[in-house]
Amino acid sequence: MHSTSPPAEIRLRTDAFDAWAASQGLESDTAAAERIGVSQPQLSRVLAGNVAPGEKFIAALLAATGRKFEQMFEVVK
Repeated sequence: MHSTSPPAEIRLRTDAFDAWAASQGLESDTAAAERIGVSQPQLSRVLAGNVAPGEKFIAALLAATGRKFEQMFEVVK
């Protein structure tokens, strides 16, 4: 029988996100969510690590920040 390892997950690099938000003068999750184009509850859940960011969240954040995937996200096992 083959053992299966847990699937990999995508996580937001919260330090990179915080640095970007600060550089933009975004002082709240609400302001950051508005700039990105996502809901504040969705952003809060991703920041807290309660949910993995989905493709729409990833695309919206990368479009808003102009950063590369590797700068804002990490893949963890």
